[in-house]
Amino acid sequence: MYPRVGRSGGRCGMKVFRYQDVSAESIEGGAFCQKASIRRFITTDISKDFRVFIVHFPAGHRTRWHMHSSDQVLYILDGVGIVADEHTQYEVAPGTFVLIPAGEKHWHGAREDSHLTHIMVLRADSEEVMMECP
Repeated sequence: MYPRVGRSGGRCGMKVFRYQDVSAESIEGGAFCQKASIRRFITTDISKDFRVFIVHFPAGHRTRWHMHSSDQVLYILDGVGIVADEHTQYEVAPGTFVLIPAGEKHWHGAREDSHLTHIMVLRADSEEVMMECP
């Protein structure tokens, strides 16, 4: 986190994070069909409302089909990937926002020829249902 500057008047509720200060955690299984890395910036330990992670997929790696009990927002930072519902696959690239409605079956991940890095935002109390790999 960034150091505090000036006087906070006792309690400083705002939290400011630097990318390099949040460790990447390698993950395989669970929501992911292959390996991915995740940086958990905002968790339920520090926010009652949101979870905010940065997820990195190596080329060709993706999530399982899954659903959330709340809307999910993705913002593409780097690479080229695919976000798919049961009917359509959408190609996504840096600068793309994706809103996935609550209850929509979907998957997301990197194209075969590119990695993908995105920001993921969910409500803190959102529940996930995991299904098969696409």
